[in-house]
Amino acid sequence: MERKKLILIFSVGILICFGTTPNCAQIDSKTERDKSKYSLVSSMAVMNFELGDMYLDLYRMSKKNNRQNFEKTIEHYKQGLRFEPENVYYNNRLGYAFHLERRLKEASEQYRNVLRLDPPQSVTPEEFELAMRLAPRLYVNPKEFFALEDAVVILHPDQPIIEYSLFWDDDINYPQDNDPTDHEKVWIEYDPESGNIVNVYTYFHRAILSTKKAVEDAREHHNRALINVQWGSHGSLPFGWEDIPRDQIVVKYAHIDKPGTIGDMRNRYKKHVVSTYNPNHPLSKEWPKKFRGSWQDYITFTQYIDLTEMIRKKKMVMKSRWSNAVIDEYFLDYQFYPKLEWPSDVP
Repeated sequence: MERKKLILIFSVGILICFGTTPNCAQIDSKTERDKSKYSLVSSMAVMNFELGDMYLDLYRMSKKNNRQNFEKTIEHYKQGLRFEPENVYYNNRLGYAFHLERRLKEASEQYRNVLRLDPPQSVTPEEFELAMRLAPRLYVNPKEFFALEDAVVILHPDQPIIEYSLFWDDDINYPQDNDPTDHEKVWIEYDPESGNIVNVYTYFHRAILSTKKAVEDAREHHNRALINVQWGSHGSLPFGWEDIPRDQIVVKYAHIDKPGTIGDMRNRYKKHVVSTYNPNHPLSKEWPKKFRGSWQDYITFTQYIDLTEMIRKKKMVMKSRWSNAVIDEYFLDYQFYPKLEWPSDVP
């Protein structure tokens, strides 16, 4: 019986190739045309998204022509999505761009598309305990004014890396930015076989900091990395941050050769000890107007925050590639500023 089925299938193949229409040459020709058409459509999508990324770089690095650069970003991203409307990465980029400008309804619409195309996953009890076990030790300055409001944990579905998103009550320099919290990040990369930490990355004012000392210190403390949090502005500092060369604290761009330099802690202390950026804004009337203390006081981090307690209480833990979308759709009912999702991404 099986042999008869094979003969029948073979016979149908002969009829297709030698019957009336279409013949094999026509089928092959149509297939090649379809491939060529798809390749052209894909190329047009890629071209538009690269142009969108370039304009987004220009928008983020300079205030010059800011509005025009942002509109060009949106124009090219939308054009790219006309060619590939189901491309999850392109939907995420458009959502991220809208989010940067606080066009929140449009951002949320794109984020919903992202999560429809690549749904997030709930974590298993073992994954939840892994996130707890590798949660960093947080220390803030004893003069810190703002509390840690929320913490969201996102596990990457394909790579052994965990993101800890931290939401502080506000940023001392930006009472007027329409963001009710200050969003900061720490990423912990681990060996899935041994469970040991292999890398610690922190977000520091759009730069990504990482040190070997941070890994060594974490190994000495049951794989829990030490993170010191800058006064007022909450830039996250890994153990050994003092030894990072000034010229390595930069923001890199995908389409702009010259990286943007970021003020280091000493530079930020010199500004904060004089004044915050907007001390007389009505919303900051109860806030400190400057840091009162020496440089040594500024880099003292002795107040411990138990991150595991907050994670266990709020249980905002999920698995996804798209952390901004997940946080927006599943966890927070207030506006937050979007940050890059993984340390390998271009800020």
